[in-house]
Amino acid sequence: MLRMAVGHAKCLDADCAARGAAASCRDQLGGAPPVGLLLFTGVGYDHNAILDVIEDVFPGVPLVGATSAGEMSAAAGVSDDSVLLVAFAGDGIGCLTGVARDFAAPGADPRRQAREAFEAVRGGLPGEVALGLAFPDGGRGGAQEFGQELAAAIGPKALLFGGLAGRHLADRRPLRQFFGREICIHAAPFLLLTGDIPVAFRLSRGWRPVGGLSRVTGVEGTVVHRIGEGTALDFYRHYLGPHAEPATELPLAIACEKHKDFILRAPAFYSEGDGSIQFPAGVPEGAMVQLAQADRPEMLADIREMAKSLGKEAAFGFTPAGALLFSCSTRKDILGTKAEEEITQLAAALPPGTPLAGFSCHGELSAAAPGLPLHLQSGSLVTVVLGGEPARAALPLGDGLPCPAGEVESLEREIRSLSRALARANASRERLEAQKDRSQALMRVINREINEARLEIQRKNELLRQALALAEEVQRNLLPQAAPGLPGFDIAGLSLYSDETGGDYFDFIHEPNEDKNRFGVIIGDVTGHGIAAALLMTTARAFLRMRSFQPGSLAAVIDDVNKLLCADLADSGRFMTLFYLAIDTEKKRLHWVRAGHDPIILYDAATGLAQDIPDKGGPPLGIVTEARYAENSAEGMKPGQVALLATDGLWEARNAAGEMFGKDRVRALLGRHHGEPAAALVDAVLAGLREFLGDAQPEDDVTLVAIKVLPDEEGTA
Repeated sequence: MLRMAVGHAKCLDADCAARGAAASCRDQLGGAPPVGLLLFTGVGYDHNAILDVIEDVFPGVPLVGATSAGEMSAAAGVSDDSVLLVAFAGDGIGCLTGVARDFAAPGADPRRQAREAFEAVRGGLPGEVALGLAFPDGGRGGAQEFGQELAAAIGPKALLFGGLAGRHLADRRPLRQFFGREICIHAAPFLLLTGDIPVAFRLSRGWRPVGGLSRVTGVEGTVVHRIGEGTALDFYRHYLGPHAEPATELPLAIACEKHKDFILRAPAFYSEGDGSIQFPAGVPEGAMVQLAQADRPEMLADIREMAKSLGKEAAFGFTPAGALLFSCSTRKDILGTKAEEEITQLAAALPPGTPLAGFSCHGELSAAAPGLPLHLQSGSLVTVVLGGEPARAALPLGDGLPCPAGEVESLEREIRSLSRALARANASRERLEAQKDRSQALMRVINREINEARLEIQRKNELLRQALALAEEVQRNLLPQAAPGLPGFDIAGLSLYSDETGGDYFDFIHEPNEDKNRFGVIIGDVTGHGIAAALLMTTARAFLRMRSFQPGSLAAVIDDVNKLLCADLADSGRFMTLFYLAIDTEKKRLHWVRAGHDPIILYDAATGLAQDIPDKGGPPLGIVTEARYAENSAEGMKPGQVALLATDGLWEARNAAGEMFGKDRVRALLGRHHGEPAAALVDAVLAGLREFLGDAQPEDDVTLVAIKVLPDEEGTA
């Protein structure tokens, strides 16, 4: 089982700090030999002295690491001047290290370098890789490609994490990587652990995209030349002011549509000449980007949530042997005095004494979540909990190990340390003041853009309102504007739309299919309502009118219209129900075709009954191309009878209590108002519907047509 030990010594003297850290690891391991080591320390230390001490205490033990912008542990908290050593041991645990030198040099392929570095050492692997840790230089880019290729090489069962070598912003000394006892520049060292090592990880952010989305339109390597129609520098200065500099505190948020997420990319260098900005982690051309801003309370809340989640997973899945943390250096500046929350929250969530260690880096290698591909993250905290053997004793808390030098030397070192801390605090205060100015400038521009967008939305809403009003007027004009004036009949119809436009439809056709003794009444219902339904209704109306004035049977008309609609509606999921009634004006006989629509309701005053007329119906139009429809007929209507055609929006309407209006209420209204003219009868049915709905609004369009036969002496409608 894996054992993990952490030595964290705060001392400006390299030899002193290294001996303290190494001794702490040795004591925690209780004599067990380590199989691998991680080293993180500042760029200002004598790295040769540190490595000499480690070799003296742990001769020949494989080691990798990098310089950092700060070190952290459960024992000593967060430090800017310290040496942090992590040791791995345990029965059945193996370790192998490798390195890619001259990493991401001009013309080099980081993916190829990863493959070659792995192939160079894979023969010495003691078993199947369970965990990979990589600490590449990120100054020349390529870290993401290197990490992805190395992750693929070590196999799908292993996870890869790591961080890019770091340093404090004010320190311009070169970044370093450590491989064995070698100090490297522009390298990519990695460590592979084998054995049974359960792993759980989470990524914490606390950033939110702000401002408008723009497309990256010009990229060369890691340099972004253009965003939108301007330079990359113009994009930043649009929000921050005409002379502002891109800052790591305002990275780009690259939208990821596939996973509904975003990846941060921090700017490094920029050119006033051509307006380009270098993003060491790379920004793909064509990507949609926004600026991103950190939210400190949200960042702290996310840290707490992440720690709780990992604590629960470890409690039910395995015993933690320790945890590694890779935190973006920008987070330390943003969190300020709350930076230690990254350690303390995790320590509280895991069993007491669990070894925790990590460093502040210039980019984090990790997937955004389990199951997602590895990416180079920025602005995030990656926490990796390793399962194995629990710590044998609680780690000492406080400022780490005491300095073994004399009292005078110890005080002098403490004074130098405090002087450095003061200088960094002043630099941090200046950066925070500058970031405050940038944030205020950003908010001013965003507020202005929000106001402009609000006005533009209002303008477009007004245009849309006018367009909808015009569409409503056009659609209303397509419906019959008056009673048809058919001798011997009283006919009236009305459509009420739930939106400005709708998919319900009714029409009157004089002499359909060149038959002078027939009069057509059509009612239809397109799925849905609104503009899309209205457009389909208009198309169907045109097909029906065109075909109705050509020779052929009523069934043939519907067959042909169905074929046309099927061609238009293929794979759309839309369809139309239809009832096409042809009245024999001499014999008062009814002929009709029904396509997925509700049957006609016939009220007979002589019996007081209102019943559906049974028939042979067919499927809705626009679904089955080869459908064949049957023509139905019924004996002639008599005075005192009322035929009602309606769409399902009438009887399926629901009130606030969820109760449906239903056909029984429609039949009752027909019985009470059958003696009134057709138009008054339609109004009475709709009035009954409104009374039933109360304050509720109809969710669907409602259309109905009433047909009455007049006594012979009454003449025409």
